[in-house]
This record gives sequence, C-alpha cells and structure tokens, in this order.
Amino acid sequence: MNQGPTNPDPNREADRQLRDRIEKLRAELTEHNYRYYLLDAPSIPDAEYDEMLRELGRLEKSLAEPVPADSPTRTVGAPPSHVFEPREHLTPLLSLANAFNDDEVRDFDRRTGEMVGEPFQYIVEPKIDGLAVNLRYENGTLAVAATRGDGRAGEDVTDNIRTIADIPWHLAGADLPDLLEVRGEVYMSKSSFEALNHAQETAGEKLFANPRNAAAGSLRQLDPKVTAARKLSFFAYGAGEGGAQLAASQSGLLLRLKELGFSIQGYEKLQGVEELLKHYRQWQQRRATLPYEIDGLVYKVDAFNLQQEIGAVSRSPRWAIAHKFPAEEAITRVKRIVWQVGRTGVITPVAEMIPVKVAGVMVSRATLHNIQELQRKDVREGDEVVVRRAGDVIPEVVRVVAVDGERAPMITAPVFCPVCGSHVERSEAEVAIRCSGGLSCPAQLKERLKHFVSRGAMDIEGMGEKLIEMLTDEPEGSPLKLKSVADIYRIDFDAFTGREGFGRKKIDNLKLAVEISKQKPLSKFLFALGIRHVGEVTAISLSEAFCSMEAIMDADMESLQAVDDVGPEVAASIRSFFAEAHNREVLSALKASGIWPETVKAREIPGDHPLAGKIVVLTGTLHQIKRSDAHERLRKLGAKPTGSVSKNTDLVIAGENAGSKLSKAESLGIRVVDEAQLMEWLA
Repeated sequence: MNQGPTNPDPNREADRQLRDRIEKLRAELTEHNYRYYLLDAPSIPDAEYDEMLRELGRLEKSLAEPVPADSPTRTVGAPPSHVFEPREHLTPLLSLANAFNDDEVRDFDRRTGEMVGEPFQYIVEPKIDGLAVNLRYENGTLAVAATRGDGRAGEDVTDNIRTIADIPWHLAGADLPDLLEVRGEVYMSKSSFEALNHAQETAGEKLFANPRNAAAGSLRQLDPKVTAARKLSFFAYGAGEGGAQLAASQSGLLLRLKELGFSIQGYEKLQGVEELLKHYRQWQQRRATLPYEIDGLVYKVDAFNLQQEIGAVSRSPRWAIAHKFPAEEAITRVKRIVWQVGRTGVITPVAEMIPVKVAGVMVSRATLHNIQELQRKDVREGDEVVVRRAGDVIPEVVRVVAVDGERAPMITAPVFCPVCGSHVERSEAEVAIRCSGGLSCPAQLKERLKHFVSRGAMDIEGMGEKLIEMLTDEPEGSPLKLKSVADIYRIDFDAFTGREGFGRKKIDNLKLAVEISKQKPLSKFLFALGIRHVGEVTAISLSEAFCSMEAIMDADMESLQAVDDVGPEVAASIRSFFAEAHNREVLSALKASGIWPETVKAREIPGDHPLAGKIVVLTGTLHQIKRSDAHERLRKLGAKPTGSVSKNTDLVIAGENAGSKLSKAESLGIRVVDEAQLMEWLA
C-alpha cells in the first residue's frame, strides 16, 4: 500500500542549516584572516568581520558540541606565511575580546568583579590601529622580532624592525631578565600615511586603503630599506616572558618600559564601569585630534596578581577587553553620482548611496572630492563601495569593492552648472571645476553677498553675515528675500518694521548705508563682483587701465594682460566671468537700479616725482596716515605699492616695529626710508 511521502523532521533540518552556516562562517573568516594578516589587503571592513566572528561564536554555543581548535573563534590571526621564517613566541601573544556597546562593557566588569571579589583598578589605554609585534631581548639586546601570527608563532621581521627609530636595539639598566619579550604595536602616523600614498600615486603604484594596511605592508617588505623609507612608529604596551620581573602591575610595566627607552601612550587608572564609559565618550571626541589612528580603548585589570587569578580563554585574556569605537567604514552600494556646487562655485561629484550606518551615523551621501579622484578610484553607479567617516569629517568613498560583471559607464564632468546652468570652467593649473555664474548661481549666493557688502568692496555698514543669512533664508514672496546682489537695492526697508532687533534708527541707518554704496568707485565695484583672482590691487589696476566698466567687460585677452598684475590665468578668469550671460543679466539689473560706477579719468602720472615708476613696500606701523590711504596716494604719484619685498623692490618705507620685511630689505641692499620721508613726498 502506498503510504505517500514522509514529512521531514524540522529539528534535523534546522540542525543541518545551523551546521551549514557555521561551516560557511568558518571558511569565510579563515579567508579573511589570511587576507588581513598575510596579504595586508582586507576585503571587508573591520566591523563586518567582527560581526561575523560574533555570530560564529553564538552559533557554536547553540550547537552544544566541542569547538575545533582551528575554528576562528579559537585562533588568533593567521598562520605565518612561507615568505618569512616562522618564530615561536616564548609566551603566547593573545588577542583581545571586543565590546561594542555599554552593556557588553558592564557585563565584562560584572564578571571581572565576581572573579576578583575585592575592589580593584583598571588601566585604560587607547587601542592603536596597527600591527602587533613581539620583540625578544636576550641579555638586553634585540635578538628576534616577530609578528603576532597565530599567537604561538609569527613571521621573523627583525631586520625591518631595526629600521624603526622608536625601538631600542639595546636595553640599559639593572635587574633586566636574561630573556624579555616586549609587546607593542607598529603603526604609521597620519602624516606618514599621506606622504606614502602621495609617493605611490606619483609612481603609478596602488594606494593603501588606511594606515593599518600601510604599516603591515611596510613591515613585511623583503628589503629593509623600503621599510625604513616609510617611517613606521612603535608604542610598547606589554610584556611576555620576563615581564613579571619588571613590575607588579600594567601601569608599573609601562613606566618601566619608558625608562628602558620605549615610547608608550598616555593612560588612565580608573575604578568602576561608569568611569570607564565616561572616559570612552571623551575619547570618542578626542580621537580625530591624534596624529595616528586608534579604533577604541583597552580596559585591563591593572594588578598582575589579579590578572593571573582571572586567567584567559583559548584566544584572549579574561582580564582585558577592547571597547571598539563605532565603525568608521562600511560597505554600501552607489545608487547614482550627482554633481554638487559648493559655496565658492567648486563643483564636486557626490555619491548617493543606499543608507548605511558609519561611525554611529546613517550616511546616504559621500563626497568623491573631484573628477580626478572619481576617475582614479573608478567609482561608478551600481558599484559596491567602502565609505568612511572619521571624526567629524564629511563621509567619503574610499574604494570600490571587487567588481564582477558588467558595470555602468564612467560618469563625465558636467559642461553646465547643475544649479544655475552657467558654463563650467576648468583651469589646467588645478583639479577643481567651477561654475562661472558667480553672481547668479543660487548655490554661491550667500558667499557672494557677504563679499559684495564687505569692507573694501561696497562696504554696506550694518549688513553683516547674520543679516545676509537671514535675508537669503526668507521665504519666497517676502519683500526682504535676496536672490542676487541686485536685490540688495530693491529691499523694502519698511518690511523690517516689527521684526525683533530692528528699531527705526537701525532700519534708517541700513537704508542710508545701502544708498551710499551706490556711489562707490569703479575699483570697489569691480572688486565687489568677486571675480576669481581679482583682488583689491588688481581691481585698481584694471580701473586705471580701462577707466570704465564697459571697457573692462569687452576687453580681450591681449589688452587685459597688458595691465600690471594681470597674467594669463587672471585674464582668462575675467573673460570667463563677463562671457557668462547669467552674470551679465545681474549686471544689467544693477545698472537698472542705478548702481553703476562712473567712468574714471585716465590717471596722469607725474614723471618728475621721485616715486614715479618705483615699486614700493610699506612695513611697520604708520602714525600719520592709514596704510590704505598711503597706498592710494602713492599710486596717484605713479608708484606701485606691493605687499612683499623682492629683488625687484625699489624702496621700503618702514614705520614703527618694522619686522622681517625690513630685515630682508637690508639684506638685499634696498633703500629704506621712514614715515617722515613718506609724508614729505606725499606733500
């Protein structure tokens, strides 16, 4: 008789799935250990690795079977490679268990307190994001240096370790054990990391993802000269064999190691879990200010006798734990790449991504910096990427994760501004691309307005940064809303009535200041426009050379470059500004409101004056005349005031407390006169 299919046992199926998941995690973690410890090329962020390891630990406990000795939860690091000779540690170099939140730290403190049964102190040290090494000293002389490896044996990197200035070759002092193992972290400072990647990029070599990978790769070089050139550093944090002879506590050991010539980090001795957590939160704020990377804090029971009493498990001590900071890197996918216009007109590529938590914050946008970085990193829409957020830095895309299959085409730089439609300009001298619509681009509006009203430009007293912010943030339709610099001269000042902080006198003064600004000379108006590379001095030179706004707007490259202080780059910037139709529209609106500088009379330079044609530098404090007024009157006499002393300088006028400019003039043999002589010439 046909009995039909039997029903599968759900318990056996669940058990099979559990075992499959455990085996998969063990295989993946073993591969990641190999990539991290031996290849120095991790394929996943640390936080993702930590989560996988924690999951494996939970699943192995639920299986209720003996855990194999080679499981990643029982081993440390990876076996030594065959490139370097293996070296056994005299005592195992264990790894630390990790805590990722306050509750896990409280659990650690509770367990520790139960085992100790008496009041005790912790020592708290920053956790360096580097490479652990074991230094063996025989009779005070460095004999062997090895990486952590699998905790029992590591790779012999003695020759490379000797290139690190922080590591002494010989230890001086009495009562040194015949055999001493000093444990510590080899790391690369942020400045050395940047210099190394710059050199790699210049040589067309692969860039390192972070300082930890760079330190690991540098320490495992076959040529010690390469290691030496990469400027590695070292902090000692512990001892293996012989350490008990040096001190009775971790804090005492650190002081002893310092006496022996090792660099150590600062530390704190604290009591109670709440003090630990308070200290942790303070370090979260401070970590970005350090010259090297840390990824958490380490809490250790300070007294060695208590450490021995508490003991260890297979891969980590029970008396210490690493409290990790929230992950600064995560993997997500790029949905699309857009172009963002900054407040100064620089246009940058930005990746819009599937939201992901990085350093405790949900991130959905990350900068790609510029078109060259975008192309170098080869980031495309649809790619899986590593995104990073260190400290308060804007999130950035670090690199693309290994890509399989067909990818989207590489995005190209825009021809027109994505905000205002003005043409994009790109200088060969720099990487950045810029919107040319300086006066009309909404993305640049606030900065342009602040510059336009500033002292030295239109000088509208009372219209400071806070008021500009308020007026640009006004809702649409408000009579006070500013959408361009021309709107300053269309403000309905009666609309300020009744607003907090705006009395009648203040409103009238602001209205008067705006009216007065209409009479500014050509040079001030030209400077106020914010044309790139056109400062106050160049604006004066242009106004004196062309005498009218119309002539400057229509000037060609050749005639512009005939003006003092105007080279090819400045001339190109001026031409680009006035060639943009959007800028001309704003200028037309200003002109319609009566804001247009009068034509300047061509300056007649007195050829017989002793300063005519002279390059003059003013330095020190002047008591009889403002420096800006002195500059203006010197120009009228045909002189050329400049800000720095060079071999081309004809004359230095030194006021009171003249400094380095005076010294340089004297060393170059340039004539120096005082303020009295200046006033005589001006008279």
